[in-house]
Amino acid sequence: KYLEKYDTKTVEYYLYDNQLNTVLAEVSSSKNPIEAFNKHVSEQYALNSKDAKTKNLFEFMFLSRGIETYSNQTYNYWDYGNRTQLSAEQNEVQKIEQAFKKASKKDTFYKNRLWFQVLRAKFYSDDISSVITFFNDTEKEQPKNNLYYRGLSYVGGAYKSVKNYEKANVAFAQVFHLCEPLMPSALFDYRLLDAASFKNSLNQADNEETKEVLYALQGYYSNEFSALQDLYKLNSKSPHIDFLLSRWVNINEQNINTYMEYEKLDVDPKKVKKEFKDKVDSAQIKWINEVANKGSVHNPYIWKATAAYFNSLTGDYQKSDELLKQAHTLAKNTEQKGQVRNLRLFNNLLSIDKMDLKAEGKLIEDTNWLFYDESNVNYYDSTNRVGYLREFTKKYISALYKKQNDPLMTELVYPVNGFFKDQKQSIAIEQLLLSNKRSAWQDIFVGIYPYKLADIYESRGIYLFYQDKVDEAIAEFEKIEPFERKQHNWSEDRYETIMVDYKATELLGNPFNGKIKDCNDCDHVAKQSVKYSQLQFLKKVKEMQDKIAAGEDVYNNALLVGNAFYNASYFGNARTFYYNSIISEYGNSISQEHEKMLYGMENVRKYYTIAQKNAETKEQKAKMAYMLAKVERNDFYALSYFMRNEYFYPYGDFVSFKKWKGFEELKNNYSDTKYYQEVIAECGYFRKYLGIQ
Repeated sequence: KYLEKYDTKTVEYYLYDNQLNTVLAEVSSSKNPIEAFNKHVSEQYALNSKDAKTKNLFEFMFLSRGIETYSNQTYNYWDYGNRTQLSAEQNEVQKIEQAFKKASKKDTFYKNRLWFQVLRAKFYSDDISSVITFFNDTEKEQPKNNLYYRGLSYVGGAYKSVKNYEKANVAFAQVFHLCEPLMPSALFDYRLLDAASFKNSLNQADNEETKEVLYALQGYYSNEFSALQDLYKLNSKSPHIDFLLSRWVNINEQNINTYMEYEKLDVDPKKVKKEFKDKVDSAQIKWINEVANKGSVHNPYIWKATAAYFNSLTGDYQKSDELLKQAHTLAKNTEQKGQVRNLRLFNNLLSIDKMDLKAEGKLIEDTNWLFYDESNVNYYDSTNRVGYLREFTKKYISALYKKQNDPLMTELVYPVNGFFKDQKQSIAIEQLLLSNKRSAWQDIFVGIYPYKLADIYESRGIYLFYQDKVDEAIAEFEKIEPFERKQHNWSEDRYETIMVDYKATELLGNPFNGKIKDCNDCDHVAKQSVKYSQLQFLKKVKEMQDKIAAGEDVYNNALLVGNAFYNASYFGNARTFYYNSIISEYGNSISQEHEKMLYGMENVRKYYTIAQKNAETKEQKAKMAYMLAKVERNDFYALSYFMRNEYFYPYGDFVSFKKWKGFEELKNNYSDTKYYQEVIAECGYFRKYLGIQ
């Protein structure tokens, strides 16, 4: 507005373009610096050298950008030796102060901007305390805008630098009270004082509002409840009481709201309620109730809502319900009304001891709102803060169903790993998802259930494969239908819809390879003449099993099927076969639910043994001795390390190999084979066993 001759884009260019620092340095000694400046920039950004306000802008650029050399310093956080804070030189500070003194008093806007630059320069100089003197001498002439309170923050910082924390805190309290954008920084800068020093700071406050803020800030860092009571006595209608009350709630919540953690899957409703009651201070809640009932506070709504919340925690659900009705009447906006719904659902949840039609009727409206209201759908952005309540609601209701021995609703409301291992349960959930006779209550949880039918069929097929029921696994995979999924395009930063077909998911390596040395990455980058999808893989395994049953080339077919089961295990190159959202095993360790299935070598041993029995040549027999040694090794790792230690690292007492039976057999019976030499060349464990290294 001040530079009305120029458009917004041009003004932004003058103020913020970093490249102008170089241009300004080059023209600083010119007789007519503005004209010299115009030669360095495009015509679009040319300045009018005869306009007084433009001259002010040009001067301002020189002065303010110079101070940013000191005020905008950054550091390499890993370079611990380089923490030197550069200080503005005194001649630069004097130059800005002279510009301020020369500026016309009539041009209040520009003079105010220069005033702030003087404060900034002094703050980043060696004489930081000069900020205080300059501010005290000039502040009466300045408007009480954001720059004024930024300047007052510098005053607080100057007092802090000389350890006069009482005066510093008074300055920060004034900023906190009168400049909302600077409230967070004023809170951060406040220094916690001992009782005597805090009393001194109160004596230095020149008005009651500043004293109230001091109580609030001191309480934030010490005992928020005690400060809350003190401030209530001082002025029950102070707006800063609300600040302390929210602090009290937040601190309590850190101790109370612990049910978001993934580990807390199996909650006990009775224990939850007892835990809530035990964790809150009944005497404090009694006082909160008294204040909420009197209503003689700055914001009665927040007191009613808080009292309702904590009465729910203590088990007085009727009182909470009455307070929430009052809070709803006092609510002034949609956010507050949303908060009331949050608290009402929480209260109603805790008041229920079993799930039946009556309980569903009590919960259905707010539960539906929680998961489907437009304001809550993207709960990361929701002003209703529903993330925790969503998790707690699902866990609590699921726990009630579990207590009532209803595994289907237990799973539907809050899915847990391992449910689908039971084929009957898998079929039951499938039937429920396909049913057109569900209740409205069930529909809520079907709608948010994270798994599609495709996930269920895929998981069922995977489980069947590891049971060596390959034909049944194929039947499940063939039920899978392609579906649409939203996927984030990171390069374009947008979501796009893609088609997904689990049947077509390709395995990264050849699942029928069985090599001396396990190297999944090597197998993944190796040239593959045939790429197998999950379904193609299953069909090929079935084809080979049929040949084994028919007595056709049993050695090779049994070896390849054994390799298939090996590579589909944790140890193989086809881990992606078991990647499924229900099974949820994607990392470098396996959960207890699936340890036996994915670490297990039972099927591998079965088919390798068949191959061994049908081996005809010494080379074939040598190979099977070694492949069975790998099975022994994996069983040892799984039983000794992986299934006993949640976090396994191969150090300390780790034993990398033992005297496997297969090693002995290979050495004693097949040392004259070519395969024996290949094993020596590739397997360090075998070389150590032989004493070669």
